[in-house]
Amino acid sequence: MVLNYDFFYYDKKNMQILNNFTSIGLDDIGKANFMNRIDTKFPLRSEVLLKKILPEIIDDYYIVEIQGLRYMEYKTVYFDTPDNWFYTTHHNGKKDRYKVRKRMYVDTQTSFLEVKHKNNKGKTKKKRIEIKTDLFEIFPEEYSFLEKHVPVDPKTLRPTIENHFHRITLVRKDMTERCTIDCELGFKDSSCGHETNHFAMVELKHEAGAEKSPLQLVLAKYGVKESGFSKYCIGRVLNNQQGIKKNLFNVKIRMLQKRLKNAL
Repeated sequence: MVLNYDFFYYDKKNMQILNNFTSIGLDDIGKANFMNRIDTKFPLRSEVLLKKILPEIIDDYYIVEIQGLRYMEYKTVYFDTPDNWFYTTHHNGKKDRYKVRKRMYVDTQTSFLEVKHKNNKGKTKKKRIEIKTDLFEIFPEEYSFLEKHVPVDPKTLRPTIENHFHRITLVRKDMTERCTIDCELGFKDSSCGHETNHFAMVELKHEAGAEKSPLQLVLAKYGVKESGFSKYCIGRVLNNQQGIKKNLFNVKIRMLQKRLKNAL
């Protein structure tokens, strides 16, 4: 199945709301770094995001603009061990878990090899290096980086699923919060593809213990609830990949389908 990277369900007229935000550059994001970062995710329908949530926070957040673009395209390939150790630790609810991926920022044609580590205290750390290699393979020159950051042999890692999406990045004007909003999320592997309908994912990155931000308050106002959501794990289940445990993620998908009216 060939995935189309054009707008699927996002009316371009509605996307004009992005032009109402004051923009900042990529270098300015570094001012919003956090020593004790907590990530919280809020899945919602795109109509609620574009027509209700974003209009109410224009005065509180900057939008990141890169090369004149405020809606950036991403392509990601995830890797796992032959026994799917990264996936299985997440499915089984282990607090200490990892993801390995290669990500391309399509609009700027830059790519990175990344490791995400969420520890048993719920804090997330990300390490990455810029790469020029193919997205679908781990190369010998990349082994040393992975050996430092993941507890598996990098030579065993293999690609398991690819996703694509478009991202909006917001930064609170007092630099106490960053927010990524992923839209038009789709998945594909060697046998099939799956595209989401009317779905968006808001992810807030902030210091542990911080008071609720303007965005959190607006999300609560419109009944948008926090929910864990792994694009990697959910994508593998939506693509109906065989040989992996799915029960817990199937329950989550059914819950989200009901809450979001079949957005997944």
